[in-house]
Amino acid sequence: MLPSVYHDVFIMREDLRRLYEWAKDWHMLFKVDKCSVMHMGKGNKKFQYNIGGVTLRASEEERDLGVIMHCSAKPSRQCVEAAKRANRVLGMIKRTIVSREQDVVLRLYKSLVRPHLVCCVQAWSPYLRQDIDPLEQIQRRATKMRRGLGKLTYEERLMRCGLTNLEKRRTRGDLIEAYEIMTGKEAISAHKFLEVSMENRTRGHGYKLYKKRTGIRRNRFFSARVVNPWNDLDEKTVTVDTVDKFKRQLSEFGD
Repeated sequence: MLPSVYHDVFIMREDLRRLYEWAKDWHMLFKVDKCSVMHMGKGNKKFQYNIGGVTLRASEEERDLGVIMHCSAKPSRQCVEAAKRANRVLGMIKRTIVSREQDVVLRLYKSLVRPHLVCCVQAWSPYLRQDIDPLEQIQRRATKMRRGLGKLTYEERLMRCGLTNLEKRRTRGDLIEAYEIMTGKEAISAHKFLEVSMENRTRGHGYKLYKKRTGIRRNRFFSARVVNPWNDLDEKTVTVDTVDKFKRQLSEFGD
């Protein structure tokens, strides 16, 4: 019997073979030169794979639906690119928009700048300070643009603008995603990401999640990092019947 790792390699190679045969039968051949394999993990043996007899190149990073995935599983490259895009848009707003009234500045920031900082963030949420700070700095600059707030502290500016820091907003996004998965409002099988705890609880709510023991890096993944914040919610919040009501219950996380 093959060891587990070799068995997995065999399955992957067989899947690629079948995929190639299917594509050939339907005259939908792959652009093999655009295909690659990413080896993840320090103990990875870096086996070779091929499609149609052509060995796939090894890649350290790839972009999928706009998100940069790196073989280290760290989100640093994605954070750099997100910060660059957001900074460019914020700079454009500062150069071209004369008004510094709160309504104008906030509308432009929320619609044009912040989406670059939060798009698909459940897949790349930063956890290193070197990645977190550059993203937060962009919101710091944006709140300073509003007339009359330049001399206030960042926390005071956030309060005046009805905003929260991006770290707290990412937690809010994780909780909303977890709610949608748990209630079937997201087309994702809940058991693939989250597991309801079977322990009897006397406090909190009846939908506590079980936190599996994982390595330090996997602890940063959505399915692990959302467990504690979700378990800290109350019964009233997790049992609402719509996403909008759930968002309103998360008022402590701001806008």
